[in-house]
Amino acid sequence: MSVSSTSSPAWDYQSSPTPLDLGVTILWQNEQRNATVTGRSLQTTSLGPGHLLWLIINALLFALILGGNILTIVAVRTCRHLRSVISNLFILSLAVSDFCVGLALPYHLVFYMGSDIGAMRAPCLLRFFLLICACCVSMLTLISIAVDRYIAVVYALHYRRYMTRRVAYSIIISNWCLGAVVALIPVFWNRWPEAQACEFDEVLSPGYIAGVITPGFVIIWICMFLVYWRIMREASKQAQRLRQSVVYNTDEATTMRSLLLHPDWKSVQIVVFIMGCFTLCWLPYFCVAIAQLFSICQSSSMIYKTTFSLAIANSALNPIIYSWKNSGFRRAYAQTLCCRTARQCEDQLPADSKHRMEATSSSTGYQQEIKPKATK
Repeated sequence: MSVSSTSSPAWDYQSSPTPLDLGVTILWQNEQRNATVTGRSLQTTSLGPGHLLWLIINALLFALILGGNILTIVAVRTCRHLRSVISNLFILSLAVSDFCVGLALPYHLVFYMGSDIGAMRAPCLLRFFLLICACCVSMLTLISIAVDRYIAVVYALHYRRYMTRRVAYSIIISNWCLGAVVALIPVFWNRWPEAQACEFDEVLSPGYIAGVITPGFVIIWICMFLVYWRIMREASKQAQRLRQSVVYNTDEATTMRSLLLHPDWKSVQIVVFIMGCFTLCWLPYFCVAIAQLFSICQSSSMIYKTTFSLAIANSALNPIIYSWKNSGFRRAYAQTLCCRTARQCEDQLPADSKHRMEATSSSTGYQQEIKPKATK
């Protein structure tokens, strides 16, 4: 007695997938992925009031970032007094990295304008490389500036020996190389095959965010805080020593007293301004990124885009923090905007401007400016 079965065995050639079936399956998956990307793009690019305001803010950021950093680059390159100060080499590197952030901003916005560029692997990964590299170099340069100022204040007598042009160039080159290496990691370590859109939480690996980017930001923030706190303490000690050593027996007693009482408060202002701007710009973005990456809470796309724009705004604030608060840079900016030549720029700068640019926010800088007045 025989038993017939209508089901074909597992090894039957009809039940095994053929190359044609595999091709159709892959094609269907690609179409589904493109449809998902297009759907998210169209959803993101609905020209509502919030989206339109976000585009206007990013356009203003683009203009401010490029304008401020171009002025800084031109001022350092054309004015000999600024170019001769070693500390300004770090300012120049910071301006170049922030300028690259500004150049990468329009390319970043293209992915939210409804195009199909997010469905292509190379443009998507290039987007992350440009932004991560420029922002990483900018952060590394900030800590380099902090260390340079620390040496200038704490080891003022040995600054020329410790911080030479060769050392400064080596630090700058190392910052750019390290930034490029960190930005290259997502090119080889990503989740592109499983990603449904060209977004950081879709493409970037959680291990890369939690093990490379976030610890790097925390380390840079802690180092900047400790270095500037040490600078503030040293400036306070120097100001206190000056108050104890200066005898007010001249007609300029009031002026000298006001100058000598300023360093404490000025150093506090500078530290609060630098750390406050850096923290307010970058901390919200990292909080939202970590929350979305590990599914702690689901925030809207507008919240993520707003915090990212706030982080990019740090590149527009850096020229104000590190350059425009310097009298030498302000004079060079004025000459650049008035289309003066480099020779005219040198003629307009005061004779002691180089010493002012080398002086830090500590009382040592004030003492150098007071001595010529006291000897008259």
